[in-house]
Amino acid sequence: MNEWERCGPWIQAALDHGGNLFSLDDVLEAIQIGQAQFWPGKDCALVTEIRIYPLKKICNVWLAGGNLEEIKQIVTYIRLFAKQTKCDAITLQGRPGWQKIYKERLKSVTLMEEVSK
Repeated sequence: MNEWERCGPWIQAALDHGGNLFSLDDVLEAIQIGQAQFWPGKDCALVTEIRIYPLKKICNVWLAGGNLEEIKQIVTYIRLFAKQTKCDAITLQGRPGWQKIYKERLKSVTLMEEVSK
């Protein structure tokens, strides 16, 4: 079993919590073509992406799942990666519960309402 297969359930759980805007295959394709970075841990996994805006370059923690203590450790490496890739900031998208773990300044909220078909 490769790392992606092993970590897939954690990434899928993050996708599920985020409203399933992407499939697991979509995420894997983004990683394979270099649009996203895969951070596997022993008991967790994260996916980041670099977003370039007109005035800032951002390292966005796109997906994360698994053991929270290990996620905190991996974020240390993501901070180093962001510095090495000359990002101006790191953002994190996720459930409101992440605020209990990361004390960064709240900059925005994403609300979602499903449209009935």
